[in-house]
Amino acid sequence: MASEDYIEECLYRVQNLIDRALTELMEVKMIRENDPTEYAFIQKELGDLQGEFDQLVTEDQDPRLEEAQKRLNEVREIMEKGI
Repeated sequence: MASEDYIEECLYRVQNLIDRALTELMEVKMIRENDPTEYAFIQKELGDLQGEFDQLVTEDQDPRLEEAQKRLNEVREIMEKGI
């Protein structure tokens, strides 16, 4: 079972990454000339964090982790469809 500090850190990382991902998506949609490098980098980070959360959620059924995992999935789908 994951410690409370580790869970809180993970939840913070998820929210931070989701905020960055949605900001980048909006920038790419508004400014077509935007360098897609950051967009691709954030997509990779979302995938990496999703993998970490998949393991965490199976080990620890904390509802906050399950909700964060759901939000990660939603943002990944939005980013994939995005531009």
